[in-house]
Amino acid sequence: MPNKKTGSIKGLMAVALLAWAPAAMAACRVSDFTSKPLASLNEVERLSFASQMTQTEYDKLHGLPPGSPNYYELIAKSAAVAGARQTARAQLADLTVENVDDYRKVWASDFLTDEELQRFTNCTSGRQPGLTVAGRSDGPGKFNVTFAHITPIGIEKITTRLVASYNIANVGELEAFLTALGPRDNYTAQTFPLQLIDPSKRAVLVLRAGWETPKFVYIPIYPTPQYFK
Repeated sequence: MPNKKTGSIKGLMAVALLAWAPAAMAACRVSDFTSKPLASLNEVERLSFASQMTQTEYDKLHGLPPGSPNYYELIAKSAAVAGARQTARAQLADLTVENVDDYRKVWASDFLTDEELQRFTNCTSGRQPGLTVAGRSDGPGKFNVTFAHITPIGIEKITTRLVASYNIANVGELEAFLTALGPRDNYTAQTFPLQLIDPSKRAVLVLRAGWETPKFVYIPIYPTPQYFK
């Protein structure tokens, strides 16, 4: 005979996933959350942004006339979003910086304010299951990490914990912050101010929510590089 309890859980999962699916189809656009025009960003931030922009973001920015606050020649001269992303990634690869492919994930949105980054993280988290992590520099030796979590089926409470870190001075305070957050299935964006031991060196943070794959945050040396080979 069918297990009634198992059948009920499967039914809840199916309903929850169906409800979540429409949101997952839409992407969050960084340019919808920032108060800064692309023209005000440094080239590393623009390239990082372009290397992972969405199709609708490309559609929004492609074809803008020169002189517009959000005009970016790389996007304007690309025939399609795939070509723009590829060109941006290639130019970033030419930077004389190690781990640039990991850093661009941070640089793509680190020009947002904490409030803007929280809204962007909430948007992104709502469209994909698991832990979503982002962050931004807040001055010499300071990096504000922002994270949110969603379990689309909402039937299990899990704990977010620190797995490992490098060059982070206040790991004890971070662990206390996560302990206070406690076991939850979902929570909106949380921001924690990290302090680096040595601002002249990169830093790494590894977070994990329950049984999920750990999320790595590679924190680059700031300010971002202004030069190319």
